[in-house]
Amino acid sequence: MFDPIIDTILHSMFPVGELRTSIPVAIHILKLNWSNAFFYSLLGNSLVTLILVYLIDFLTIERIKYFFTKIPVVGTIFIKWENSSVRKSKKIEKWGYIGLMLFVSIPLPITGAWTAVFIAALLELKPFKSFIAITFGLIISGSIITYLSVYVPKFLGY
Repeated sequence: MFDPIIDTILHSMFPVGELRTSIPVAIHILKLNWSNAFFYSLLGNSLVTLILVYLIDFLTIERIKYFFTKIPVVGTIFIKWENSSVRKSKKIEKWGYIGLMLFVSIPLPITGAWTAVFIAALLELKPFKSFIAITFGLIISGSIITYLSVYVPKFLGY
């Protein structure tokens, strides 16, 4: 295992769980205090978001799709994720950057930064503004997850 801070940052960068899993893991398994768990999870998730918004803008969705669909299992997963993102992007489109922020702020699976970056690219939103909107969504989502991670166990008597 790495240093708890590095582990938290790296954990928050992974797709699917992102800071939704890194915060509870940092608090309950790595024994970081809640403020450090929140900060380092937000840092890692925001950093990967910044990289992804510019990377996907540079590479284009068509090139990325072409690359991933050539890999047997990964291609199938990518196509399902793309179809899901396209459906979600239609709901977000009318709200633009605010919609992107609200989408990420919901702490549920597949509403994280990775999907939001893909949706921003589908909607051809500007990378830096997308990064800012997604980061604000991460702050809201991370706050909710941190609160639940700290107070639900206390409420349940753990």
